[in-house]
Amino acid sequence: MLINAHAITGIVSFCLVLTGVFIANMLLTMMIGEINRKRQEGDLVSYFGFTFPKMLRSFGEYRRSCPKGKLHVYTLAAFVLAMAGLISVAICLRVIG
Repeated sequence: MLINAHAITGIVSFCLVLTGVFIANMLLTMMIGEINRKRQEGDLVSYFGFTFPKMLRSFGEYRRSCPKGKLHVYTLAAFVLAMAGLISVAICLRVIG
């Protein structure tokens, strides 16, 4: 059974998508931990329910509370890696192009 180049590229790209999403979620959770460390006990950010507005608030608050922190940059880089892999999967499946 021969596997062609599109299938191999699609499988590798799908692995990049999963890796990028996993790392982005892990780094976002670490950012929320840093935010919660500087907040009062009754005013903590929940670790559950990642929505886009919550993610934007978390990024903004992380940049204000940790101005020298780099987690937001690494999170965006992991998200870009996941989206590039997703576009590559779509091209391999002939959804795009």
